[in-house]
Amino acid sequence: MMLLQTATNRKQLCKTVSTILVGALIASCSKYGPAPVIHLSSPLEYKAPPNLHSDDDAPEFHYVVKGDTLFSIAWRYGVDYRELAEINGIADSFRIYPGQKLFFAPIQDQPSDGSFDSNALRSSVLVALGIETSVPTLVEQKEESTSSQKVVSNRSQQTPQPVVQTPPTRLVEKKNTRQTSSHSGNGLPSASKVSRWLWPVRGQILDGFSGSVLGNKGLDISGKPGQAVRAAAPGRVVYRGNSLKGYGNLIIVKHNDDYLSAYAHNSKIHVQENEIVKAGQIIADIGNSGAEQNKLHFEIRYRGKPVDPIKYLPKL
Repeated sequence: MMLLQTATNRKQLCKTVSTILVGALIASCSKYGPAPVIHLSSPLEYKAPPNLHSDDDAPEFHYVVKGDTLFSIAWRYGVDYRELAEINGIADSFRIYPGQKLFFAPIQDQPSDGSFDSNALRSSVLVALGIETSVPTLVEQKEESTSSQKVVSNRSQQTPQPVVQTPPTRLVEKKNTRQTSSHSGNGLPSASKVSRWLWPVRGQILDGFSGSVLGNKGLDISGKPGQAVRAAAPGRVVYRGNSLKGYGNLIIVKHNDDYLSAYAHNSKIHVQENEIVKAGQIIADIGNSGAEQNKLHFEIRYRGKPVDPIKYLPKL
């Protein structure tokens, strides 16, 4: 009889302990909340790294695509092509390639020697779990092989001072981009002043220059389909194509180290990239590519920034 009562008491005790343990386990789990649920209802799709920008705003970086040139990228975001080349360590040939990542400001690189701090990693994991990090730091200790090695030098007893290292930077040393010679390496004069500008086409000005952020960056000039578009000054063609949004078939001419001009919405282009053109030379035909009507959109840029062409062109 006593044995039967003892067995019953033990069974009740085990049941009570089990109930307490289950309750404690549930309480500890609810402390940290439910695990996040990731929905995989739709298939994962890989997308190429985006260019983090909207047109006209200088982004953090730009991925070069087919048809881009250093000049067209600089033109799109209103930056000086020489500064863009310097930041990215591009040679004087200004050659870029599809897939290349161009930065618009110097980037500081974080030091990396392939090692990691196990204590820092452990602490970060504990913080993520909501557990206080007042856990003693794990320190690897080596035991002395013999009891006779008890002498410790004063130097080893000193607390080592942390060494602060300046992280390496990706800053590119600024070069003197203003050439002092009378000609640049491509045969064009390097002087900042263009001696004479010509009207690229004769026609009515539909829309003038505006200095506002969303304003017109040049002149819109009316014209007939197929009417000749002429180079406003001598120079070298550094871009021809239609990859710049809103410009249609576009030509960019470099006149010297400081001045560029652009001719947009052409129906046909008569020149090739790197071709040297003379002032007044026919370079394209008026059209409506990227526009609602036949016209020429003409711009002048000084060191990457739009300027009012009226201030440079001769009076009509």
